[in-house]
Amino acid sequence: MKSYKPVQHVPLNTTGRDFVVGDVHGCFTLLDTELKARNFDRLRDRLFSVGHLIDRGSESPDVLGAVRRHQIKAVRGNHEQGILDWSLRNGVRPAPRRDEAVRDDPDNAIADRMFQDGLTSQLIYNEDQWFIELYCAGGARSDGARSIVNYFASLPHAIEIETVHGCIGIVHAEVQCTSWSSLVRALEVRTYGNSICELMLGDRRRWKGAATATQIEGVTAVIAGHSPSHDVAQSGNFINIDTGVVYGSKLTILDLADVRKRLARGDRPIAELPTRGPRS
Repeated sequence: MKSYKPVQHVPLNTTGRDFVVGDVHGCFTLLDTELKARNFDRLRDRLFSVGHLIDRGSESPDVLGAVRRHQIKAVRGNHEQGILDWSLRNGVRPAPRRDEAVRDDPDNAIADRMFQDGLTSQLIYNEDQWFIELYCAGGARSDGARSIVNYFASLPHAIEIETVHGCIGIVHAEVQCTSWSSLVRALEVRTYGNSICELMLGDRRRWKGAATATQIEGVTAVIAGHSPSHDVAQSGNFINIDTGVVYGSKLTILDLADVRKRLARGDRPIAELPTRGPRS
């Protein structure tokens, strides 16, 4: 996998179409179906993701298969970051050896993790148990978990795409800067500490009526997810395409050729979904 760069710059697609998919949450069979309906051709077309490729959906362990199948270019979301924090932080013990008794009892392995490290409880709260089971399994399954970690570690915090309609940015949840260039500069020179990245991964204040700049200057639009809604929401040139597929709603795949038409429709507030369990 590629090494981490905070911002991925993507040139104009001169051969096909560009799509952005909302939070997939492990619903990869549905993603396959939706792309087939659009005659998606990975040799010509490109698919970007606002993050939350995994968790809550039953197919989350196949994340790397889906990424390879469709050549997905994703930003990291807070769920991907949570798995990184858990697996890479100091103090988390390596996966158990195959000859340990816990290899045949994943529940005991997970309980042991919870006792050893409080971050495990947070992963289970976010329905990341599938990853913990992979990580604790030993052998080839643990190797698969490490490959997932390596992939998540390579994901940028932002993607900017050249289009015929101008530059379009992708983040997971929010942009705190008033201009896209300010965000890119802050990320690339690493002057931000952790706060700006945390807000990019988890802030929902825009959709709760808080004072957040509605227009991000220097970019045609910013596309994000993270806040599930019955339909696509819009605030200025900020578009939220998390339409709650894992909560029984739908999966949104936005054709970047349609962004100008969508912006012309004006602001559309969040229509919150009745989610099941924790929403983060």
